Order: sequence, then structure tokens, then C-alpha cells
Amino acid sequence: MKAVLFDLDGVIVDSEFANVGAGVRAFLDTGIRLSDKEKKFIIGRHPADYTKIFAKKYSFDFRKFVAVRNHYYDEMYKKSRLYPYAKQLIARLKKGVLLALVTSAPLFMVRRAQKRFGIRGFDAFVTFEDARRRKPAPDVYLLAAKRLKVKPKDCVVIEDSIPGVMAAKNAKMKCIAVTNTNPASKLKKADFIVKRLNDKRILSYVNL
Repeated sequence: MKAVLFDLDGVIVDSEFANVGAGVRAFLDTGIRLSDKEKKFIIGRHPADYTKIFAKKYSFDFRKFVAVRNHYYDEMYKKSRLYPYAKQLIARLKKGVLLALVTSAPLFMVRRAQKRFGIRGFDAFVTFEDARRRKPAPDVYLLAAKRLKVKPKDCVVIEDSIPGVMAAKNAKMKCIAVTNTNPASKLKKADFIVKRLNDKRILSYVNL
């Protein structure tokens, strides 16, 4: 393999709880109580995507929801942390392959995470602003491969969400899923599944 493409939230940074929690609380403030299934649907999806889908079912003030959701997110994000072994894996992979950070988050949030957690070593970035279609469409991962100047078949994606795994496979890339936010039973489309980023199979799979 020539490149490894990382998702950010849910793989490197433990912040998916903020994405889900902020959405759930914002909907609750508008009088909408999401079901457990709807809460799980939010995982790995950009707020713009899941709010459009829920707007077909529920009636709410979109602008007010976004403002409230962003407020809750900023407060909850303060409790985010790095996943164990994330920086160590990035440093080890950096010695042998190209790296890209591919996320549904906007660029300013990526920069905030980099500054807070000292996340470095990536050769390319793909963020919210870069692709019209987001995960599970393959666009973000295909764009990352293009920016790294490698073929999709030479890329391995590390993901945690169902849309993310689907995006990787739709891009015809290999995918390693980590069970940070979803159980293994939900990530079966990945090529293989790990519980932690220090699993030795990751380096073996990348041929390092």
C-alpha cells in the first residue's frame, strides 16, 4: 500500500459524542425527542446531512436549530480527547506511506484539533469544504487519493462509522474499521476490524 487515509472524529479524536450529543440536545430543545435508532444514524454524518433528512419527518426552525446545535457542540467538544495510540500509529505510518486526513468537519475544526492535540504528519487534507457529496459517497476519499497522487487501489482507509466504511468501499479502497463508535457487527463491510489502533495487523496490512 502507498497511502493511509484517516477519518478524524471517531478514529483519531474521541469527539463523536459531541456531534451526536449536540444534535440530540438541539432537537430536544425544539421539542423533538430522537429515537435510539435516529441517534445512531447521526454517527459519522455531517449536521447538514442528518438535519435535512430529519426535516422530512419533523418540523423545526432550521436556522435556530443550527445555532443551538453549534453552541452545544462547542461546549461538548471541550471534553474531547485523543484516542489511545492514534499519534503513535500516525508517526509509524509516516515513515513508510503517504497520509491524508479525510473528514466531514470544516477546515477550521481540523485546525483546532491539530492545535489542541498536536496532530501532525499528514500530506493532504480533505474537509467539508472540498466535496459536494459527503460520505457514504466516495468523493472525499477519491479526492484524497488524487491529492496524494496515488491510485485508489493503493489506499487503505481507517474508519469508525458506517457511512465512512461505505465511502471507502465505494471508492474501491481497502478499509480497516475501528470499533470506537460502532460495534463490529455494524462494520462488517470493512476488510477487517480492530478494537484499538495499536493492533499489529494494521502495520502488517499496510506492509510496514
